[in-house]
Amino acid sequence: MHHAFTIRALLKQLPVRIETAVAYGDRLLLGTATGALLVYQVSEADRDRVPTLTLVETKKSFARKAVEQLGVIKEAGVLVCLADGMVTLYDLHTLANATPLTNTRGAHIIALHTGVDHIDGIPTLVSKLATYGKRKVVVLEWRDAEFYKSFEFSAAEKIVAMQFSAPGLLVLSTAREFLTLQLPRGQWDDLFPADTASLRTVAGGMAVGHSVDAAGSSDTAPGPQTSAPSGGMWGSWALSLSGSSADVQTTIARMPSDKLLLCHKDTGVFINSAGKLCRNEYSEPMVFSRAPIGITYTSSYAVAISHDSTPPTQPPSSSGSTGNSNPPAPRFNVEVRNIGTQALVQTLHLSEEEPSRIINGAGGKQVWAFGPHTVWRLMPMPIQQQVEDVLDAEQYDEAISLVAQSDNILEAEKEELTKKIRWLRARWLFCEQAKYEDALNEFTELGATPTEAIALCPERIAGELAEEAADVESIAEENDTADKSGPQIPRTKSTAEPAAWKDALYAVMRYLTEHRRWIQQATRDGKRELEYAVRVLDDDDDDDNNENGGSRLSSDSARGSRQTSPDDDDSLPHVRLKRLAFSLEQMDIPIPAMAQVVDTTLLKVYLECSPGLLGPLLRVKNYCDVEQSEGLLLEHKRYLELVDLYHGKGLYRNALQLLQKQGMASDSGSLHGTYATVRYLVRLPADQFELILEYVRWPLQSGISRMQDRSVHDSQSSNEDDEDWPAPTTVVTMVFADDRPAAEAFPRPQVASFLRQTSPELVVLYLNYVFETWHDETSILHDEMVTAYLDMLGNADPQDADAEVNTRQQLQNFLKSSLHYSPERALARLPDDRLFTERALVLSKLGRHEHALSLLVFSVASLALAEQYCVENLAQRPDVFVLLLKLLVSTPPADVIDSEAQDIRMGRLEFPGVKASTAKQVEHVRTKIHRQFVGHLLSTHPQSIPVAEALPLLPTDMDFSHDMFVYLRSQLCTLDQDMRTENVVRSLTAAEDLQARRQLKHLQTNYVVVSETRTCPHCLKRIGSGTAFAIIPSEGKGHVVVHYSCWQRSKSASSTTNGYGASNSPRSAASTPSSEILAADDHAAPRVVIKWA
Repeated sequence: MHHAFTIRALLKQLPVRIETAVAYGDRLLLGTATGALLVYQVSEADRDRVPTLTLVETKKSFARKAVEQLGVIKEAGVLVCLADGMVTLYDLHTLANATPLTNTRGAHIIALHTGVDHIDGIPTLVSKLATYGKRKVVVLEWRDAEFYKSFEFSAAEKIVAMQFSAPGLLVLSTAREFLTLQLPRGQWDDLFPADTASLRTVAGGMAVGHSVDAAGSSDTAPGPQTSAPSGGMWGSWALSLSGSSADVQTTIARMPSDKLLLCHKDTGVFINSAGKLCRNEYSEPMVFSRAPIGITYTSSYAVAISHDSTPPTQPPSSSGSTGNSNPPAPRFNVEVRNIGTQALVQTLHLSEEEPSRIINGAGGKQVWAFGPHTVWRLMPMPIQQQVEDVLDAEQYDEAISLVAQSDNILEAEKEELTKKIRWLRARWLFCEQAKYEDALNEFTELGATPTEAIALCPERIAGELAEEAADVESIAEENDTADKSGPQIPRTKSTAEPAAWKDALYAVMRYLTEHRRWIQQATRDGKRELEYAVRVLDDDDDDDNNENGGSRLSSDSARGSRQTSPDDDDSLPHVRLKRLAFSLEQMDIPIPAMAQVVDTTLLKVYLECSPGLLGPLLRVKNYCDVEQSEGLLLEHKRYLELVDLYHGKGLYRNALQLLQKQGMASDSGSLHGTYATVRYLVRLPADQFELILEYVRWPLQSGISRMQDRSVHDSQSSNEDDEDWPAPTTVVTMVFADDRPAAEAFPRPQVASFLRQTSPELVVLYLNYVFETWHDETSILHDEMVTAYLDMLGNADPQDADAEVNTRQQLQNFLKSSLHYSPERALARLPDDRLFTERALVLSKLGRHEHALSLLVFSVASLALAEQYCVENLAQRPDVFVLLLKLLVSTPPADVIDSEAQDIRMGRLEFPGVKASTAKQVEHVRTKIHRQFVGHLLSTHPQSIPVAEALPLLPTDMDFSHDMFVYLRSQLCTLDQDMRTENVVRSLTAAEDLQARRQLKHLQTNYVVVSETRTCPHCLKRIGSGTAFAIIPSEGKGHVVVHYSCWQRSKSASSTTNGYGASNSPRSAASTPSSEILAADDHAAPRVVIKWA
C-alpha cells in the first residue's frame, strides 16, 4: 500500500445535520435535516494555504423538510432537489424559482445523466433526470438546455439504487437482482442476481444475464437514436448517492470511462456503457474489506466509506497487502482501491465521527466525505510521490495502472513513464522473482537491446556488460535514502550458485535464439540497422533542473505544449521521479555489432547449459567474437567447436595448426591422428590451395612412414590407429580426387607436381581420377602421367616382378588409349636399354611404324606383339603388315643374333625343341621361325597384305606351305569377286543412263509456248512476265494456259467450267526470266515444259 490521499476536516461540529451534498465548479452545496441549504465556496490549496470552505449563502427555507438528495444539471442551469418525497427544480444560479414535479411525488431516488445524442443526425446535448417512487420510474429529458419530454415506466419491484449507464440505458437494482431499463421504449432486462455469490460467479467469466442495447434503439420503438456520452461530460456535475443507506446493501456507483460498479455488500463487478460485464479488463470482482455505504471515484481510485463498527471481512490477497497478519487490524472507515488492479491502496480513519456520504466533484478531481456534522476533503498526494511509493514497494503493476489512469500526467508522458516502469518491472522479475521468461518477454515487447537482459546474467556470461555486485548493492542502499541521485537498479543474483542460474540461463538461451532469428531475417531483408530502445541515464549535474536527483520525463514537445503553473489547479505538471532517472531512446544499432553481442553470449550460455548446441551455432554464419570465444573454447577443451569457429571466420591456418597440434597429442581423443586434419582440408575452398598443399604434407608423410614401419615390423602392430591415420591413397582420394567443386577447381598440374614429390603412385591415382571423371585433355597432365609411370618403374623393387609387370601393363594401356600426351617428350623420357614395347607404342604415335616393328621383332622378340601392333595400326597405316613382312624375311641384325646367342649360353634364352649355341645356329633358327610366322600372317590376314606387294618380298627358297596355299586362294577369290562386282555395276549404270535419255526425250516433245502475245481465255488479258499462271490439260485442245487467279475463281464456280475443265488439275508457274520451267503436279497429268518465246 501507499499514501494516495490525506484527510483534512474542513468543517467540524456544524450546528445542523448534513443529509446530502453536491459539488460543482467552486461551489459545495449542503442539504440539511431542517430543509436549509448551505452554499460554500471552495478555495483550492496552493503553496501558501490549505483548502478552505467559505459560507457564501444560507437558504433556511429551501425545503419544508429534510433535503434527501441534491443534483445538478449544469448544462440546463438546474438544481435538482429531492425533499419530502418529491423532486423540485431550482435555478442553479439564483437558487430560486422552484418548480415542483408533481408526477414525482413519492420519489426517494434520483439519477442524472448528461451526454450528446445524435437526433436525426444532428448532435444534441441531452440531459436526463430519472426518479423512482411508488413503483414507477419517471424520466425527464432536456435537449440543448430546453425541457423536452417526460416518460413514465412501471416497476414490478422496489428499486433501491439506480444510475444511468448510457443515454438510453438505466441500470437499476432491487433487493434481489440488477436490472436494465432501455429508454425510451421501456424494455426491462435482467442482468444477474444481486447477491455476493452471483457477483463472484459472473465476474469469473460465466455467461449470466442479458446483453442490452445501450442506445435503446429498436426497429419498432419510436424515439431518437442515442449514443454513449463523451467521457468529458461526467466532470460537469456530481451526484450524491441515495439517502440514509445504513440498511441498503446494494450500491451502483459511477466509475471512469463510462463504467458502473455494481456492488452488493463487499463485492462489486464492472459493466460498460452497453450493460455488459468488463471481463477483458477485470477478470475478478472488486472485493472491499467491508461492505461500503458509499462509493465514488477519482481518475485512478475507487473510494469507499464504511462504518468502523462493522466487523472486518478478510479480503482476498493482493499485491498491495504487505502487513503482518499477527497484529490487530487497524481501524479505518475509508478504503481506497486501484480501479485497474483492484488492489487495496490505502485505508483512512475519520476520527471525528462516522462518515455517511461520499461524493466527488470537478470531474473526479475532488473527493468529499460527510458525516452528520463534519465535512472532510480527501487531498490526493502528488502523482510523482505516489508513483515513487509504489516503485519503492516494487509494486510495478500498481505503478503502471496508476500512471495509465491518472489525469494529472500529460498524455505525452504516460507512454514513456509506462515503458520505464515496465523496464524496471522486467529487471525485478528477472532478479528478484526468478520469473525469467516473463522478464525477457517484457524486454522483447519494449524493444530493448539484448544487452539489458545479458547484463543481468552472471559475470562469466555477461562479461563486460555484467553489473558489478558492489555497484548494485551500493545503489540498492541508496534506494532506501531520501537523497539518492540515480536510477534504482534491482539487486542481481550474480553471486548465486551456478546451479541456481540454470533456469535463468535456459530462459536467456531461448531469448537470444529467438533474437538471433530476428537478426537473420532482418539481414535477409537487406537491413543494415535495427532500432532498439536504449536506456540512457539522465544528466543530473544541473541541480536547478534536476532537484534531488530527479528527472524530467516529459518530451520536448510536451514541455512546449503546456506550461506548469502552481496556481492553476487544472495544470498537469511534468513528473519528476527519482527511480526513473533515465530515458529510453530509440537508437539505430548496426546489425553486426548487435549480432556479435548476441552470438558471443549465446556461445557462453551453450557452454554452460547445452554444449551440444555449440556445433550448430558455429558451423553456420555467426558473429561470435573470436578472441573471447577462442579463450572460452580452449578453457573448456572444445577443440572441434573451436575448429568450426576458426573456419566460419576464415581463420583456416589457425584451425589447421590446432588440428595438427591435437593430432600429434596422445590425449586429444577424436582429434588424434591425421584423419581430422584431412577431413578439415576437404572443407576448405579452392582459393586456399596453397594452404592445403602446406598442411596435406603432414598426413601424407605420416601415412608413408607408418606404411614403411608396417613393412619392417609385424603388419598387425599399428592397426589400432588405422582409422585415425589414413593411408596416403585415402588422403589423396579425399582431398584431391573428389567430386566436390573445390577439388575440381584446383590447379591440376600443381597438384600432380606436388604429389610426385611424395610418391609417383599418388600421381597416378590422382591423374586417373582426373582423366576418368573430369575428362581432362591437358597435354601437360598426360605427360605427367607417363613420367609418373616411369618413376614407378624406376623405383620398383627388383624382387617384386608382379608389381613391375602390372605397372608396365598400365603404362602400355595408357600409351595406347591416350591421345593427348606428347610422343616426343615420352620418347625422350623412355630408357634406351629397356621398355622396348612402350617405346614401340610411342613410335606408333609418331608414325614410325617400321622402327616400332623392328623393336618388337628383334628387341622384344615377340612376333605376337608385332602382329597385334599391325592389327591396331592398320587403319592408320594400311601397309603395316607389308612392313612387318619385310622385317620377317630380312636377315636379322648381327648384334641381335650375337645377343641372343649369348643369352642362350647364359641360360637366359631357350628355343623350344631346338639346340643352338652359335650365332650361325641362332640365325638359322630365327630365320626358320620368321618364315613360319610369315606363312601365318599370309593365311590369317590375307585381306591386309596385297598379293602384288607380298609375292616380290618372299624369298625364292621359301617353302610353299599350306599357309601359302590358303593365302593365294584367298587372293584369287577376292580378285574374281571384284571383277564380277565391277561388271554388275557397269551394266546397271548403262541401264540407268538409257532410262534417263528416254525420259528426257519424252519431256522435250510435250511443252507449251508462252509468248508475250498469249492471252488468258478467261479474262482475255495478256499473260505477261511476272504473272502467275496455270496450265490446264484439255482433251483435243492440248494444254490451255490461264491466269492462276482466273483458274481459282473458275474452280469455285458451282456449275460451269467455261470450256476449259475447271475440275481438272492445273499446272501452275510464274512468268520468270528463266529459259525453261518444268511445271508438274501430283496427279497423273503429263508433264509439260514451258518455253518462253
